[in-house]
Amino acid sequence: MSEQTENQFIYTIHSSIAASQRQDYQSIQERMNHAAQAFNGYLGQDVVYEESDTGPVVKVTTHVRFEELEQCLRWLDSPQRRELLNQAEKLIGYHYRFRLDSNSFDQWIQAKGPSRTPIWKVNLLVWLALYPSVMLLMWMSGPTLGNLPMPLNMLISNLITVLITGYLLVPWLSRLYANWLSTTSRRWALAGCSTILVAQGLLLMLFSTAPGFPWNTPEF
Repeated sequence: MSEQTENQFIYTIHSSIAASQRQDYQSIQERMNHAAQAFNGYLGQDVVYEESDTGPVVKVTTHVRFEELEQCLRWLDSPQRRELLNQAEKLIGYHYRFRLDSNSFDQWIQAKGPSRTPIWKVNLLVWLALYPSVMLLMWMSGPTLGNLPMPLNMLISNLITVLITGYLLVPWLSRLYANWLSTTSRRWALAGCSTILVAQGLLLMLFSTAPGFPWNTPEF
């Protein structure tokens, strides 16, 4: 779960490891902590280990604390962190898989400041993220999902598009439109809406006219 307190941004990660990997995992987290100290705004991390009742598995909850959301994202996307993960995978065979708490599309957007972003702005960004996701998924999954019964096709397709938009596109768009999301200026709000409408118009033209899409193939 991502949350913004008054003085810090907290990124919470849940993961599960084998009990035999606990010591190695602790070593990884210590190296992560040391590397993150070189990044601006880093306030530290808290790691909680909980024995599982279902077998030799340890549930781990990690709270990574930064002053600002942007500073946390720079660390998460950094080559230093990726290198540490690669080393861990090679040295101890640990595959870094985690589950990030996610309450809604706007959790990333609301974290920036205390003022609440209007829901209509959030909906516009979700709309902008969903349209190309759905169209591209229809194109790419035609030979596979297209052969399934429609209810099952839609169930799987919706799951894929929600994951893509929720974890990738909406967070990216929220950073791109950060100033527009927080502005109270009517003029700048209108300007931001215009760019979204233009982007959707261009996507509509692309999907309607570009060769290669099955719906643009002439029927004889």
